[in-house]
Amino acid sequence: MPIKDYGVLAGTAVDRRREGATDTPHYQIHLRDQEGTDYRAAVNVLSQQAPSDLRYFASEDFRHPVTSLLPPAGSGWTALPSHPGAASLDFVRGHLFDQGAMHVLPPDAPGPDNDLADLLDRYVQQAIADGSAALYVLGQRFGPEPGVPDKVFGFLPGNGVHDVHMNQGNSGRFTTDDGVYQDGGLLIHLPAENRWAAIFLAFQSQSWHTDDRTGHALRSSVPQQPGTPRPSPHRH
Repeated sequence: MPIKDYGVLAGTAVDRRREGATDTPHYQIHLRDQEGTDYRAAVNVLSQQAPSDLRYFASEDFRHPVTSLLPPAGSGWTALPSHPGAASLDFVRGHLFDQGAMHVLPPDAPGPDNDLADLLDRYVQQAIADGSAALYVLGQRFGPEPGVPDKVFGFLPGNGVHDVHMNQGNSGRFTTDDGVYQDGGLLIHLPAENRWAAIFLAFQSQSWHTDDRTGHALRSSVPQQPGTPRPSPHRH
């Protein structure tokens, strides 16, 4: 069955934290909506299945009709239907980017600009520094958890979004998450510059040939070869 509570979180980035020294490392983003509600976006930077390094596509000038379908900036959580015609993302069917333009990065490595956390940090730090920047995080909601503080940033109640990556074509135990028009992603609107930036992530174990109804990998398909690793960037 598809993931539950798919949608988009629209808010302002106020903090971030790199967590590269855990079994399931994530890049954590603290967001706040216009009502003052706090959220955490947990972004995978390592897969639990081999090959473990993630594939990514990043654009500092993203142009696609989906940006016009997003909810207002700072509006908090909005549930999305998993079908075309909405702001829902589908890497296979949505023509969001060229799959061949994806590359592979390790989650965390010594030195600057050489891992996925560095890449995410560059974009998120820009959004934090620009008070007018609007951050949109698509994925699966978790919480709110009344009386339970967020495990990373400590705000109450724990609340946010995860599965900020491709959510179809999975293998093994993760096939239960498969679906169409429910992929995750990060979109940043920079109104002062009149442009959008975008980051899309996928696991190397995922297939790009998926059923149009279920999102399951087609039996005849195998994960396509990843893009070439790049030494520099220029599952809550």
